[in-house]
Amino acid sequence: MRNVLAAPLLLAFVAPGHATPPASPPDAGIAWNLTAGQVSHSCADALAHAKSRIGKIDAQPTGKATFASGIGAVENTVADLNDALSAQLILSQVATDKGVRDASTQCQQDYSAFMVKVNADPAIYALAQTAQGQVSDQADRQLVKLYLEQGRRNGAGLDAATRAKVTALFDQLNNLQIAFGQALDEEHVSIDVSQKEAASLPKDFIATLAPKGDGYTVPVDESTAGTFLRNESSGEARERYLEAFYRRGGEQNVKRLSDAVAIRAQLARLLGYPSWAAYQLDVKMAKTPDNVNQFLTQIDDKLMPKARSELAMLSQMKQQDGDSTPFVDADFQYYAVKLKKERYNVDQEQIRQYFPVNKVVPAMLAIYEKTLGIRFEAVSNARTWAPGVTEYAIYDATSHALIGWFFLDLYPRPGKYSHFASTPLRSGRRLPDGSTQKPVATIIGNWPASVPGKPSLLSHGMVTVFFHEFGHVMHMTLSKAPYETLYGSNVRQDFVEAPSQMLENWMWQPSVLKAVSSKEGTGEPLPDDVIARMVGAKHVFDGYNNIQEVFLASYDMRLHDGSAKVDPTQLWNDEWRKLMPLPVTEGVIPEASFGHLMQGYDAGYYGYLWSRVYAQDMYTAFGKDNANTASAGMRYRRDILEPGGTEEPDVLLERFLGRATSYDAFYRDIGIAP
Repeated sequence: MRNVLAAPLLLAFVAPGHATPPASPPDAGIAWNLTAGQVSHSCADALAHAKSRIGKIDAQPTGKATFASGIGAVENTVADLNDALSAQLILSQVATDKGVRDASTQCQQDYSAFMVKVNADPAIYALAQTAQGQVSDQADRQLVKLYLEQGRRNGAGLDAATRAKVTALFDQLNNLQIAFGQALDEEHVSIDVSQKEAASLPKDFIATLAPKGDGYTVPVDESTAGTFLRNESSGEARERYLEAFYRRGGEQNVKRLSDAVAIRAQLARLLGYPSWAAYQLDVKMAKTPDNVNQFLTQIDDKLMPKARSELAMLSQMKQQDGDSTPFVDADFQYYAVKLKKERYNVDQEQIRQYFPVNKVVPAMLAIYEKTLGIRFEAVSNARTWAPGVTEYAIYDATSHALIGWFFLDLYPRPGKYSHFASTPLRSGRRLPDGSTQKPVATIIGNWPASVPGKPSLLSHGMVTVFFHEFGHVMHMTLSKAPYETLYGSNVRQDFVEAPSQMLENWMWQPSVLKAVSSKEGTGEPLPDDVIARMVGAKHVFDGYNNIQEVFLASYDMRLHDGSAKVDPTQLWNDEWRKLMPLPVTEGVIPEASFGHLMQGYDAGYYGYLWSRVYAQDMYTAFGKDNANTASAGMRYRRDILEPGGTEEPDVLLERFLGRATSYDAFYRDIGIAP
């Protein structure tokens, strides 16, 4: 999957000012019905045109270049390229035709190779150095700062021979990362279960499965994992499923990851860093690997006793079920659900009946409308890339000005990106003629497939993930930054999750839970007593869940600590034994499907925990029970979302909060006294 911070663009629209929204909104103007040949030819043409433009910019005498003719021109060239390739670069993840997906993958590789050269271009680096003394506007200064970082970190300041090595290595790395993701998207893994094993699974889930012999075939992917592991009463079947889940990607992806780690270590040394982790963190809020490791160790030390206590309770439940085998990874979700049901009267299957897709989506959109002062309008006869994909226009609620668009692609299909993510399709920006380009974003999801005549029913966790990802969509579309490089979620990576994580808190507010719930068949919202029990059990497994995040982040940091030759599987097992309070699952390769490591979160997975510091601190501005939503929501839009990357995150946070950032709310949320 393309890095969530990348921002392809397409067409320009002039803001309609204070006009009333049309009865039927226009669509985003992106052509999706491309053949494989059209993808290939249009990609080649766009890249050739961009290359020609960069050549002309490079040919300027550096001393005579202005900000507009230098860095400004490079920025417009790359943004125009992304305009031309909005569809071509994302179709590898979503197209229904394999030929189109393959052509899009090749386009990604060619595009990445072009961008490697742009990022390492010494002439562009020199233009950025010259521009430092030419700009005073905050956005212009930040743009120049990032181009200087980009040049330095991609070898633009090195001698020609070393620079050639760096660009060749980045090319190899990009191709490995693309192939890693493609292998997961094109893979089809399944297990067979008997009628007896399937008896504990939800009926609507069974209805989506293909019969086989006296049982069913269960797809092993992100769309089925939670439902299967939470409900399957057979420990042997759960282990069979999890082992298949942990083998996705295959040994070829282990090799790709190992090769990528070696290349990253080599690149770090060539670029003057002791490790890839040091290289990555140099431009993040955390700054150094030591800071990250200390942060992770502190959480681990404080929460490990709680995690062990939680697992002891679950292990005892397993023993009481008459199963004397050791408590293992495949047991956790099943017994966690069972414990919540038996001790806290929280029945996940009962709760799921209140979250039909056809209620959740419009209700969630209404909450975002109210919080952020916007309106959504469905686009009739929208042009999309697959049946079932929907498109919405975004308007400002006060001025009625058109802001942008988003697409929702929520169900699995063969060859589609297999996780749940949001990504920009086109960033907004100020165009050379002074008009404003409108942004477009999408959520690519994999909710359980529905059956005829009945909508999919979602778990509370699935609804929370959707709420989180839509927070990214708002970051990607409500920005007012003038440049693509600074637009929307193009912020420091260990801050990028914070705005969405802050919004997850809404999914624990009783008023919001009532608003997004509607029991299938009756329309009844979640009862007050059910909500009270859900909220009361919210933190029951915070110990184990956060220790799991610490493990994944620590594995990522160890993988990129400077060692040129690492066995990813052995390191996974070693780190698991060191950090996890459960026995390691032998004979599997979970790292082969750990997509974050090959999709821009390498030496960055810690950001999911690090960002929560800022998320929980921002949430304090909304007051108890979201009492300040109306005022705080608009300030959040103005101070956090609209600036994008025009200023550093700590500046935005202090402006929004009216004070320096504090860790206290984060520590309280995970059960550590500040």
